[in-house]
Amino acid sequence: LIPASNSIFPSFTVKFRNSTLGLGKIFLSEPALTVPSSSCYLVQVETGDLGEVYKIRVSCDDVPGFKGWHLKSFHLQELHMKQELNFECNCWLTLERGDKELVKEFPAVTEDQKTLPVYKYVVSVHIGDRWGAGTFANVYITLYGKRGDTGVRKLDTSLMKGRKFQRNKVDSFLVEAVSLSHLQKVVIGHDGEGYGAGMYLKMVTVKESQDSDKEWVFPLWNWLDTHLGLCETVCEIVTV
Repeated sequence: LIPASNSIFPSFTVKFRNSTLGLGKIFLSEPALTVPSSSCYLVQVETGDLGEVYKIRVSCDDVPGFKGWHLKSFHLQELHMKQELNFECNCWLTLERGDKELVKEFPAVTEDQKTLPVYKYVVSVHIGDRWGAGTFANVYITLYGKRGDTGVRKLDTSLMKGRKFQRNKVDSFLVEAVSLSHLQKVVIGHDGEGYGAGMYLKMVTVKESQDSDKEWVFPLWNWLDTHLGLCETVCEIVTV
C-alpha cells in the first residue's frame, strides 16, 4: 500500500470469498510491521479456515484527510502450511483519481486454476413517472450471483447527465467486481437523507459490460419509502 502525499492511514477491510464458507473478514488499521524500503505493510491476523479463496474485496473508509492509497498487490500466506495466494491489484483506493472507488475486488492468481475475469457491471436504475418519484438520498446496491456477491456499493457517479434518481429517468452506474456468474437477485435501498427521500423504483437492469447483450431484469414497480408502498427503504428483488 503506497499512500498519496500527506495522507493518513485509514481503516481497511479485506473480505475473502470461497466456494464453501462465504466471506471471511479482517480489519486493518495501523500495520503491525512496516517495511519502508519496499513500501510494504505486513499484518498478521488470526482467522478460521478460509477454505479455497478465489477473490478478495478491499475497502477503506473515507475519513477526513484521506487522499488515497495505491495498492500494487496483495499477498496472503497461511503461516502453518506455508500456502500463499497472490492478488495483482495495481489500482488506487481513492475518490480523487482513477476509478474514484473505495471498494475493489481482485481474483486469486494461482498456477492450478484459471483466474476469474473482472467485470464492470452496468447497473441501471429506472425511476417511475410519478409525482415525488425521485430522490436526493444516497442509493446503495448489492448484486448477488451464483458466485458470490459484490458487497454493498454506493451508486455515486451516473453515466447519464443531470441529477441522478429523478422522476422518469434512468441512471446507469459501473460496479466493478469479480465475475458473479449468473445473477440471481439484487438488494437496493437508500439512506433516507433529504426531504421526501422516498423513491418510486420501476426496476433495476444489469449488464456484464457496456458492450454486452445479456441483461438481467429486476422489476419492482413500487415505492422505497417509510410511509408508502413497501414501507421500507431497502428491498430484495429477484430476477425474472
